[in-house]
Amino acid sequence: MKKLFIAALLFVGVVSFAQDINQKSTRDQREKLTPEQRNEKHLQKLTSELSLDKKQQEQVKQLLAERSTKAEKFKEAKKDSKVKPTAAEKEAFKKQMETEKAANDAKMKAILNADQYTKWTALKKDHEKDRHGKSDHKGKRDMKSPQERDQAHLQKLTTDLNLNADQQKKVSELLSDRSTKMAMLKKSRGDKKPTDAEKEAIKKQMEEDHKANDAKMKSILTAEQYTKWTAIQKEHKDKMKDHRKDKM
Repeated sequence: MKKLFIAALLFVGVVSFAQDINQKSTRDQREKLTPEQRNEKHLQKLTSELSLDKKQQEQVKQLLAERSTKAEKFKEAKKDSKVKPTAAEKEAFKKQMETEKAANDAKMKAILNADQYTKWTALKKDHEKDRHGKSDHKGKRDMKSPQERDQAHLQKLTTDLNLNADQQKKVSELLSDRSTKMAMLKKSRGDKKPTDAEKEAIKKQMEEDHKANDAKMKSILTAEQYTKWTAIQKEHKDKMKDHRKDKM
């Protein structure tokens, strides 16, 4: 048991680093990747999100390698023990987690510039919200009004894309327009199940709306922002596909 907790304490301090961005593959996909491949994927993601330069990439790569080593030690120790931890061990474990997370945060702060660090902490905060609210995410979402969801979406886009005041206003109008259309569609459908023909018509309309929205976003954003936005869109689409597969 002691061996397990020593390894665990080494591991959890940097596991949050891997969780700073909530775009992981499904379990089956992860099992096909080696630790080195997963690290490279994480590094590419952080490089894209934070615009890391070469030196920063090397430093982050080293942190990821350290995380992998500690994670492997934790996995091995976990296999060797089936004894549940005591209350005292759990408390010690919790305190050590906080210490290790603070240390990891300090390392990242030393590597990143002020703007990158702000983005990184925002990404980490978003991930923690998603992780803690995953089980009842749908319920919480339903409790929010369309205006509240649009505002949350706008805040995220503002952080991810560095939108200026004029861009925020235009994007806010786009989100509001989208919410209005969605509400109208929902109202028109009511509780009845759509026919195959209606489903096909809805699908085509959504594709047209998506293209129109894409064109509007392209006119609002700079070339660099638009590239980031399309990447975010793709990641969201892939994540939704994985989520649907998991439910099947």
